[in-house]
Amino acid sequence: MTEQTAPTTLTEGEQAFVEKVAQYYFENDGMPHDRGRVVGWMMICDPPEQTAADIEKALGVPRAAIDRIVDQLTPENDPVSVFERTGSLQENYTVRLRENSWGPKVRGIFSEFPDFHRVAADGLAALRSENVPEERLTRLANMERFLGFVSTEMPAILERYERRGTGATG
Repeated sequence: MTEQTAPTTLTEGEQAFVEKVAQYYFENDGMPHDRGRVVGWMMICDPPEQTAADIEKALGVPRAAIDRIVDQLTPENDPVSVFERTGSLQENYTVRLRENSWGPKVRGIFSEFPDFHRVAADGLAALRSENVPEERLTRLANMERFLGFVSTEMPAILERYERRGTGATG
């Protein structure tokens, strides 16, 4: 279990949600708990714009850690970043979770899959033409098949999602 400071403004339900998000990201991505807490808090905070001081007060995370986390969550020149920051890290900047940002972020991640699929397919074809034994090509063949599937299916999934609209669901 990680050490944490008790939040000062979160309700019991908010704190439970923030901790569940932090635990999810820790277990699935190895993300440090404090970073996951910031992500969780930014999903539910009110107002949706939070200053560094707001985040520090709500989560009980030291300002230096908040600055480091926000810097990681708001990469410069990332057109599909889920979070946006107004102001420099030396100021009491403002952070916001962009509305409806998950679709574009996922689209951005998966947009590179077709290129990598071509690399894998070309490599597989070249190695097969050199009569490399199939048992040596199993991992590459599995990866090529997966990348081909995702490259074909993901655009349709994202299009269906976007057609549904951006309204909140209950």
